[in-house]
Amino acid sequence: MLIIYWKLSNLLRKMKLITHNTGYKYIYFVFTTLFIVLLSLFTQGCADEPTSLGIQFVPPSETTGVKVFDSYVDSIDVTYSSVKRFINTSNSFDLIVGQSGTYNSKGLIKFNGISSDYDSATVTSAVLKLRYRNYYYPVTFEDSLGQIGFDVYTVSQNISYSAVTLDSINTNSFGNIPQGTYTGSPTADSQEINIDLSTSLVKDWLEYAADTNYSAKNYGIVLSPNSSSNVLKGFYSGKVETDLKPSLQIIVTKNNDTDTLVLNTTETVFLANGDIPIVPGVFFLQGGINYIELFKFVTNAVPSTATINDAQLILTIDQDNSLISPQTQRKVIGLSAIDSGALNTEGEFSALELNGKYSMRMIYPFQKWIQGGANYGLLVVPSNRFLNLDLFAFHNIDSPDPNKRPRIIIRYSPRVIP
Repeated sequence: MLIIYWKLSNLLRKMKLITHNTGYKYIYFVFTTLFIVLLSLFTQGCADEPTSLGIQFVPPSETTGVKVFDSYVDSIDVTYSSVKRFINTSNSFDLIVGQSGTYNSKGLIKFNGISSDYDSATVTSAVLKLRYRNYYYPVTFEDSLGQIGFDVYTVSQNISYSAVTLDSINTNSFGNIPQGTYTGSPTADSQEINIDLSTSLVKDWLEYAADTNYSAKNYGIVLSPNSSSNVLKGFYSGKVETDLKPSLQIIVTKNNDTDTLVLNTTETVFLANGDIPIVPGVFFLQGGINYIELFKFVTNAVPSTATINDAQLILTIDQDNSLISPQTQRKVIGLSAIDSGALNTEGEFSALELNGKYSMRMIYPFQKWIQGGANYGLLVVPSNRFLNLDLFAFHNIDSPDPNKRPRIIIRYSPRVIP
């Protein structure tokens, strides 16, 4: 480039001298214009991305432009699997009880802070009070009017309400003698329902509060759905910081004095199960039960020496097969697995719905994978996984509509290999 510039400049000087001496200034003007045009063309050519011959002279710290990998244009190997991983729901504002089809959910309640002053007292009545939270599953209007029915049993073992999951209990975890029952169709938010509990059960709790060596322990109660249910409904849980939380009203008599006790310090959790639908070309994410999806992307199409500038996984929701209530944020989360069982993860890459699309930016895991780091895949989970049963449906890699399949877009800068 410098040699060409020197030669053209030298020629221009000679032309100036000739035209000045001969008076042909018009010729000089034309030649000068041609010189400027040629110089700009050569300069533009020199600014292009280095060729395969010249790239060896670029310092290793420099990039060679930005390239784009797009799974809609370029090929990428993807494997996926649906994973059912039960979860603890003690932080949910919903205490979900009922059954519908293959779905069912038990609600557990434990009352704490019981006074130790009522040993040997007579319990006249005990009423469990629950407030409906206007959550129902499935989420159709018909289901909002549906009926639930459940029986109340004792919890027979000392479980941690903040850690228990459905797969950590068994048939011996609950008693088999009903301590109360309910059938009804709550429909209005905050609507109260009352369940009469066995007075002997509550008397045992009072005795245990006074003497922890008492034979009958207070491990709580379980609301277990029965055949009267045709829907699952949510009541306000113990996480609610208002008087909407579960409470127990007890009337007791001791030493000829009658008192009304109200207990509202509770631990709650719901334990749900069910089978997600099977729809060709669709994968599902569901909270409560915790159905999640594990993707594994083979990223050898991107050079191992590249710097990832941006990496996105774009998912398209299938509105027709989703069951999402107004109580749920329409959000999904990506978690990078760090072991072969995908039990442990790192990073959190979230995406909200925008025009039916969810775009998760996740530079770190792709950068790690292309550089040879262990690739155990990416877990895609619903944001409501600890909260309720709402169901998200997404078009999968075998969707009949290729424009709705999961899409990977990676923008990267190749680097020179030293």
